Amino acid sequence: MALDAETQEALKDCNKTQLSMNICASHRYAQADKALNQQYRVTMNSKDVKGKQRLRNAQRAWVQFRDKDCLASIGPRDASGSIWPLLQYTCLADHTEQRIESLKLQACGLEGCAK
Repeated sequence: MALDAETQEALKDCNKTQLSMNICASHRYAQADKALNQQYRVTMNSKDVKGKQRLRNAQRAWVQFRDKDCLASIGPRDASGSIWPLLQYTCLADHTEQRIESLKLQACGLEGCAK
């Protein structure tokens, strides 16, 4: 994924301005979301037909939970001002990174992960 000049500049110093913090948080979430999609595919491939359906249902429920939990934690955009994107993307990234770890464990099955 090619990054535009503004994003590249912001990623050099994520603590410089509110805009750069927002851009960096957005980038972190985008990277986490990409990793989640990759891990989801790996985990799906480890399941039988019924397991795949259960995982699909769980993932859909998790997305709804993630979004509602972030809204409950940080509130709506109009209540927070310019810091809201930072809070939102940080919350989404935190949840997503936790979900990746959960999916990794599920992919290992009952026997556990190979070391």
